[in-house]
Amino acid sequence: MVCRLNRRRDRLKESLSEEGLSGALLADPANIRYLCGFSGEGILAVGEALVLVTDPRYGEQTEEAQGCRVVVTRERLLDGLKEALKDGFWGERVGLEGSLPYGTYLRLLEVFPDVGWTKASCLEALRSVKDEGEIALIKEAARIGDRIFEGLLSLLRPGVTEREVAAELVYRLHREGEGSSFEPIVAFGPNSSKPHAAPSDRKLVEGEPVLVDFGVLLRGYASDMTRTFWFGEPEEEFLKVHSVVLEAQNAALEAARPGMDVVELDGVARKVIEDAGYGENFGHGLGHGVGLEVHEPPRISPKGEGKLEEGMVFTVEPGIYLPGRWGVRTEDMVVLGRDGPEVITSSPKFVRIS
Repeated sequence: MVCRLNRRRDRLKESLSEEGLSGALLADPANIRYLCGFSGEGILAVGEALVLVTDPRYGEQTEEAQGCRVVVTRERLLDGLKEALKDGFWGERVGLEGSLPYGTYLRLLEVFPDVGWTKASCLEALRSVKDEGEIALIKEAARIGDRIFEGLLSLLRPGVTEREVAAELVYRLHREGEGSSFEPIVAFGPNSSKPHAAPSDRKLVEGEPVLVDFGVLLRGYASDMTRTFWFGEPEEEFLKVHSVVLEAQNAALEAARPGMDVVELDGVARKVIEDAGYGENFGHGLGHGVGLEVHEPPRISPKGEGKLEEGMVFTVEPGIYLPGRWGVRTEDMVVLGRDGPEVITSSPKFVRIS
């Protein structure tokens, strides 16, 4: 693990140097965990060494931190950092995460007036290519998700509510893994036409679709999967739309290769849906990276940036949504290899429940 963390830090420092930066300040818990193994909250200064500053709530958790100096302070974190750093630790230009709150930025100007703060572009893509250990954890999370999905089907019966299914799903995610990587989506009937529907008290009735979107959390790493199926005898158009979604997904899986622009991959699936006459009904991107966060680079959409790289883990999730009627989304996770993607979710794409 120490060697793996060292490689990550070396990569970060090389990227910072390429941007003309002498260091960085990180506050995103996922970035901190990625670089030193600490799963609590705090700030991490990257310069001639690594200095982690946190508060007493996470004092015992600091045992997780590797390869960095740890400071537990009762002061405000930036004040504690100021006391911990010697002059010249950073140099003149220091990179910040783009997600850093503006209030924190103003406080940085006050506490470190001599430092030139700027956004570090490399931080967004820092975690986009996974190492072997990360891929192993994500694959195991996906396998747990497949097992949970299989058991979930037995819960579907007339009269059960979306909220009841979601609650049981969250329980199983904690029992089988270490919790949910995001708030699950359980949507019956017309609610399935809302891509980010929240579970409600709507009861399941025969003759309507069910959309389930959930992910497992395992040692900090996430999985993500969506399946849409029918309760009872499916409508003819539902079968047609479901088939188009699968065709779009398969086209993208066949096309994905290292070096491919993310916009181009999105376009492969989008063209299938447009050619079938449902282009206006696919309103989100094709996929996103998955790792320590369930949504991270690469962002595969018409507005995405960058190219696919070997070792990336991302979703492929085309969808078609007919407002007020129903929606269909099929989502799988893949690991991109030299010759193409390996699909690591294996639940059936279509089941008929009655």
